[in-house]
Amino acid sequence: MLKRFLLAAALCFSILLGGGGCMRADTARNNRQNINDVALNHLERKYGGKFEYNSPWGNSMSGTRSFLVTCDSLPEKQILVQIENFQNDDFEIRDNYLAVKYELETIDYLSSIANQVFGEAIVFYDLAFQTLSADLNATASFHEYLADTRVPLHIMFEVKLSGFSSKDQALLLADLIASNGSYFRISLVVVSDDIYGSHDSVSLEKLMAQDGFEHCAKIDRLDGNIEIRWLGEE
Repeated sequence: MLKRFLLAAALCFSILLGGGGCMRADTARNNRQNINDVALNHLERKYGGKFEYNSPWGNSMSGTRSFLVTCDSLPEKQILVQIENFQNDDFEIRDNYLAVKYELETIDYLSSIANQVFGEAIVFYDLAFQTLSADLNATASFHEYLADTRVPLHIMFEVKLSGFSSKDQALLLADLIASNGSYFRISLVVVSDDIYGSHDSVSLEKLMAQDGFEHCAKIDRLDGNIEIRWLGEE
């Protein structure tokens, strides 16, 4: 009798343990599913206003969950959100809100620098879909945003030949853009005056690939140092 009682008690105890394990697993699974809501709430606290989930971005196999959101303060724009280590308690939430917010201001800023150096230039600015540093303050100024080196600026400048007088202009351009601490990847494309202004970013890249330029330089600042490489010239 006692053995049957002990056996029944042990069975009940194991069932309770099993049930508890399932509950913990379900809770963990729900927490992972709700991590998107955690990120949305974080954005609302950080920037103010309502943020809404829009669509997934990439995959989570690397341990980082990525998705796109929208918000009232930047209508018709999509903002990238990434949750690094989203399956663990020490996850980190990053976004590119400030890059989207300052996109037009960035283009105007780059145009003013290029015009200063070459007299006239066309800017093709590619807003990189990468998240900024997590500790970048929500109220960061434009120049504070430019100083965040996590994501380099991706830029193409089209310059007419009559505005190009020296290769020193390329270094001056880089120095001025780097004055805020920015990291960048720049393509400087000098073309004949008669075809200047006839390109979009795609056709200008094609022109570069076909060596259809007068001069072309790749200018990088990815580690604090400026590196300039002139294409088609040995």
